[in-house]
Amino acid sequence: MRRVALALALVLAVSAAAAPVEARTVAQHAKRAAKKKKCAKRHRCATVRHATRLARRAAAERLTDARPLMYGGPAPKRDRPAEEPGTPALPSFVSVAAKEFSLTLSRPLVGAGSVRIELRNTGEDPHNLVVSPEGTHTPLASFSELDPGSYERRSVTLSPGRYQLWCSLEFHEGYGMSVSLRVQ
Repeated sequence: MRRVALALALVLAVSAAAAPVEARTVAQHAKRAAKKKKCAKRHRCATVRHATRLARRAAAERLTDARPLMYGGPAPKRDRPAEEPGTPALPSFVSVAAKEFSLTLSRPLVGAGSVRIELRNTGEDPHNLVVSPEGTHTPLASFSELDPGSYERRSVTLSPGRYQLWCSLEFHEGYGMSVSLRVQ
């Protein structure tokens, strides 16, 4: 960086000796270019900070399971069978990110019973989601068509097996908007 600055100063000095009016113009031009570069960098950094904030907020919303807390009352009922001692409980929440032209799961495996599914449209086009047993196109649950940047959450009761999640808008599934979710 210093070498570039020294080279620029040398060029400016030589230009100033040859034609003082032209040197001033070159110096002004160099100053403006440096200012624009600095401004562009500042804008890029602000854009990255904004995107990072949005990603953190989305992750916080996605990880928060909005089940009511029950203080002083009976323990909440679970739709799952009792698990063996020492076996960690499988999660009951999965987020599906939809964009052109792919679906991405936050996790590939969830526990059987009531599963909260969240569809987030992170793309530029509208997308929807249909949940059906793998190998069939019989819908168990359907999400409405979402505009870019919006999301929808639903609870669906799923028994153990594999399920296909796909976008039913015209040609979207054929372009790759299909993913498999395992329920255990």
